[in-house]
Amino acid sequence: MELETMLILTVLAAQGVNLGFMAFLASRGIGLLLELFQELDEKLAGAIQKVIQEGGIEGLEPVNPLQAAIAQMLIGKMNEGTPQRAPTGQFLPNVE
Repeated sequence: MELETMLILTVLAAQGVNLGFMAFLASRGIGLLLELFQELDEKLAGAIQKVIQEGGIEGLEPVNPLQAAIAQMLIGKMNEGTPQRAPTGQFLPNVE
């Protein structure tokens, strides 16, 4: 009986130590992740500021005016064909 009790206590102690070690590692890992995300945030902010200050991305062609006009026409066509809905959620008939 004493051997079984000692074995159970030993297993419980090992599990407690393991749990404590895992909690310690998790806390360190979270701290490391927070530091890495802070560093990434700073680098992204610096890159965005640099792009804004320099006036854009080098080597990027300007928008073709004809393509921009076609895009605006397509957007207008898409918006005017959007079905209307009643407050109940049902579609309203298209009356033209």
